[in-house]
Amino acid sequence: MSSKHAHNHRQIKHRKSQWSEKSPLTVPYESQEALREAMRLEGVSAAEYNDLLWIMAQVSGGVVNAHNSASSARGLFQLLQAQYDLNPHGANSFGNPVEECQGGIHYIMGRYHSASNAKAFWQTHHWY
Repeated sequence: MSSKHAHNHRQIKHRKSQWSEKSPLTVPYESQEALREAMRLEGVSAAEYNDLLWIMAQVSGGVVNAHNSASSARGLFQLLQAQYDLNPHGANSFGNPVEECQGGIHYIMGRYHSASNAKAFWQTHHWY
């Protein structure tokens, strides 16, 4: 009998490179202003701004309509396709920085109830 196995093994997944924190100061001014406007439209306290901006810096770097090549994640807050409807106009909101921020705010507040809770989760898991 052969010493080879008769079944295939799962592909070995290599460890991802270490995450390094990105400064919110790297987020373009236009994306920062879009976040402020979205917060105003959504009635979100200004106290949430720094944590929301921090999250944006980590997930998209403040790049409007950013695409993740490994998933369906898009936009300033990298919403997955199942969450696109959190944007004011669904997938049609991508490319509009204020609407991308509104979708991100809806996701974060709905799931974590505050930006600081979402940031704390990200710092532990490197995703949110």
